[in-house]
Amino acid sequence: MNDQGDELWGRPPGRRAEDAGAPRPDPVLRLLDEIDLLVEESMRDGEPRTGYDYDDPTYPDCPNPYCRESWHGLAITVRMVEMRDYGTLDPEYDYRADDSGVMCPGSDHDGEWPEPAGEWELEWDLEDYAGALRPASDTGAEPIDPRLAQADSMWMAVSRPATMVWVSSTLVAFLSMFLTPAHWRWLTPVIGIAAFCTLGWLLRRKRRRLPVGYLRERLCARPETIIALGLTAAASLLPAVWAFRSPLDSSGDVAAGYGIMLLACALAGTAHATVQLSRIRTVASESVDGAGETDRAAHATNLVVLSFFWLIFALPGLLLFGWTVGRFTFQPAAMWAAVGVAVLSLIVLFVESLVMHIITRDVGGILMIILFGAVIAAPLLWWSLHTLATSHWHL
Repeated sequence: MNDQGDELWGRPPGRRAEDAGAPRPDPVLRLLDEIDLLVEESMRDGEPRTGYDYDDPTYPDCPNPYCRESWHGLAITVRMVEMRDYGTLDPEYDYRADDSGVMCPGSDHDGEWPEPAGEWELEWDLEDYAGALRPASDTGAEPIDPRLAQADSMWMAVSRPATMVWVSSTLVAFLSMFLTPAHWRWLTPVIGIAAFCTLGWLLRRKRRRLPVGYLRERLCARPETIIALGLTAAASLLPAVWAFRSPLDSSGDVAAGYGIMLLACALAGTAHATVQLSRIRTVASESVDGAGETDRAAHATNLVVLSFFWLIFALPGLLLFGWTVGRFTFQPAAMWAAVGVAVLSLIVLFVESLVMHIITRDVGGILMIILFGAVIAAPLLWWSLHTLATSHWHL
């Protein structure tokens, strides 16, 4: 209490002692006083009027059997779940314009509860996000702008159909070592199925998880990416065409099957390079703080890292298996088809990285690494093509 007998701690904040019992003339200040009085009254007994406090274990759960949240009035959407799980709020997010799938329509929903339109647990994609949205305390660096991470996620998804052609072709070529051509020929349509499934995921599920019109605007601003996606789809169908049309009467028919598989991977590589070089083209409507959505230097480095994955893990594994266990398989020379696919993928990634570093004018530090990879990849590709063309294939 002060000298006049006023309770300093009990009166509403911002009020002078002489005005504590009288309403103030300013309507804004009067509103603040009323809010203060309501808060003081509601907290008088130590609990809010609802009977629940923050993180109260007795707070009711949402009655929706599919919902994992506490009672909530607003509908929860897929986009809201993603932002919460990534721990970052999209600065352009607008709840009124959110047309992503509904996870829960709200705890006061009447009628039957619909199944959620997505997964409550976020499907983490290490290739897309690579820790970009981790807190600075975890990474020791400033967190990346969520707009840049969102763009990176979208472009990774656009390039994934071509990558899927590489991966599925490598697996089919690897399995062909154990099977007769009459059997593994019917595995080649898997290459097209995998590419089209990835393409469908991009155009449906991935599109719904992005802001309205986000994917369409970026693809339409770069028509070459649409052509690249079409080229990837066409390339993925070539092995299936061979499977249905080849008579497999001779060793040459088998060699032609492997050659078509490599051709499909080369065309997919062309599409992959088109997407990677197209994404760095700056479009005014997509600029983030005056710069493009893709950090060219970081993107070039990521391509080098991805190429070294194929160089360090894929190639040695295939070569080691071929030289040790491959001789006991039905078709040992088929190892070189798998090696050829891996080498083609490696060369495409090295070329993309080199071009990207030339554009960013930072060639010196990476040139020796790329040349080292090329010295390994070029002879392996030549030997793979030579072996596929000259080997006698079992029917």
